[in-house]
Amino acid sequence: MSKLTVIVTAFNNTEGLRYTLESLCEQSSEEFDVLIVQCGAHRKNEDLIREYCNEYVGFATVSAPKESLIPDARNVGAAKADSDLILFMTEGDYLAPESVESFLANYEETKADILCPRLYISGENEPYYLDWADMLATVPHIGKFDEALLNTLDAEGRVYKKKFFDLYSLRFPSQPILYNAAFLTECVYRCDAALSGVAGAIYDTKSTGVFLNGFAKNAAPNSANLKLCCDLYDGIVEIVKTSLEEETGAFTGEEYTFQEILFIYFTVLTDRFYRYFWYLKDEDLEALRQKYEALSALMTETRKNKIPAAFKDLRFPSMYMSRKDAAALPMVSLLLDLKDYEDLPELIRSLYLGRFPFFEVFLPERGKAALPAEYADIENMHVLPDAGFFGAARAAAVGVPVNVKSPEPLDPKVLSELSVVKAPVPVYQYIFASKRKKYAAKTYLKKKGMSMH
Repeated sequence: MSKLTVIVTAFNNTEGLRYTLESLCEQSSEEFDVLIVQCGAHRKNEDLIREYCNEYVGFATVSAPKESLIPDARNVGAAKADSDLILFMTEGDYLAPESVESFLANYEETKADILCPRLYISGENEPYYLDWADMLATVPHIGKFDEALLNTLDAEGRVYKKKFFDLYSLRFPSQPILYNAAFLTECVYRCDAALSGVAGAIYDTKSTGVFLNGFAKNAAPNSANLKLCCDLYDGIVEIVKTSLEEETGAFTGEEYTFQEILFIYFTVLTDRFYRYFWYLKDEDLEALRQKYEALSALMTETRKNKIPAAFKDLRFPSMYMSRKDAAALPMVSLLLDLKDYEDLPELIRSLYLGRFPFFEVFLPERGKAALPAEYADIENMHVLPDAGFFGAARAAAVGVPVNVKSPEPLDPKVLSELSVVKAPVPVYQYIFASKRKKYAAKTYLKKKGMSMH
């Protein structure tokens, strides 16, 4: 029996799966095996999986139902694993060469139920180490209300003790978002798992959550996923509140840990839903507004005052009642001035998948045919006649007008950063162009395996 089983969920990303499996072949320790769980309807990875299972000792595969989500596939793999520890990986992610060795050494020393590595975020956007995960990785015995843990509930890359997993019949919930957070919450707060940080292990993931590089098909902002998110964090709030009350005998609501989880809850709602509210219906936006009000009512004035500083590019504490309200008060007005509108769809999608919702778009009639259908009737999209387009667009623009001349997709940070700039209106065009060029260069170098400092 091996000491560690790495369970890799494999859907249809052949290139990503090879990248992940190669990272496992490069490990400095051989005291682990690999179980590849085949998912998805097309099974495009079968030849690649067969190649690795035939070539490497300890590599094996199992199939999950075709309709399985990632958490379903993980449960299939966990049921088959025969080892002391389990690490879950997703195709396209990477494990640094000395990570398995570091995990095993830490486990021998601490016997912890859950091991937490450093977390590196890569992808099309600027890569970085997650500060909260780095804090956890340096702590030999992590408290269940540790601020860094509360901020990394949905993080990837943790190793779980198999006996602990079996003892409580733990399973990942079959849901498209926050399955890591829901599972870890069950482990830590319901089953009282012991956690330890492992600074020598580095898990590189392609995304931090649902929306960084685009929406997963079943993970886009919607009423069902908003409810999943609220139900999870409502449960954590109650757990924190009850635990603090039991420990101190008195609960005021101003306790640091309680205020911290409220602020994290507020942040998760903002980053996963409010920043993408063009994908929500008005009734979902109203539900989100009500949840914000409920959280704000529980916050101290000190915590409330941190909200505008944390989200400088957004409008808090007030927010819109409907998408029509939002469309009426944009911060930035984008005038699309393209020579060729063939590549318009990718540009438009990048705008709505960005992290900044307070913009409007003006499109000349000649580009309308290339506009994706799902954006044709959106409230902040304006199609104007070709004749006199710029004069009419600038006259109608509510936000700062900016000409967009390139069809290249826009980096998610550009509009967000532009919105907080304090400068004369004529300067905004230059700032927009320079920021766009900077992030385009970083993306280009990233694809070439280089970086720009």
